[in-house]
Amino acid sequence: DELKRAKSSMVMKSFKHVGRGIHDQQQYIKQMEVSNISHFLAEQYNLSEKPSHCAKVQFLPVCVVEEASSAREHLGERRFCAEPPLPTGTFSKFSNNTGYWAEDELDESLLRFTEYTHRATKGYLMVTDLQGVKHGGKFYLTDPVILCKDALRFGNTNLGETFMRKCIDATRSHLK
Repeated sequence: DELKRAKSSMVMKSFKHVGRGIHDQQQYIKQMEVSNISHFLAEQYNLSEKPSHCAKVQFLPVCVVEEASSAREHLGERRFCAEPPLPTGTFSKFSNNTGYWAEDELDESLLRFTEYTHRATKGYLMVTDLQGVKHGGKFYLTDPVILCKDALRFGNTNLGETFMRKCIDATRSHLK
């Protein structure tokens, strides 16, 4: 597997903005939860029935790393989400969490994956904001967003039911 090629290499990510509560441990744990749920749903999607020409989808595994010292806390440089590097290829932003799909990057595999997450959870949540690399007939994705009926789950990128409807409508429209 392509992700096993660099066992000692990790990408360390921190949130872009600095401010009270933005870099606290809970925010990083929420992002790890979003990535892990997305990873699980991708594994289930890959096992599901779909057209044979559809590529597999994989989300990078994520963990949270925290320095023991709080000396850099005020700079927002104490905690990070760590993940393996993406495989070689052109990074693309395929969709976002407001219903947008990049027309020049449309791929039936990703449309079906997003629709699958909505259907598999009986409309409770869906994985959006798909971005990453297609390599060897497989999509390697990072930094997903989960939209959920419970707007208090999954951090501030969860825009709730209104945007779930926009995303699923746009996804189904492109699948027609």
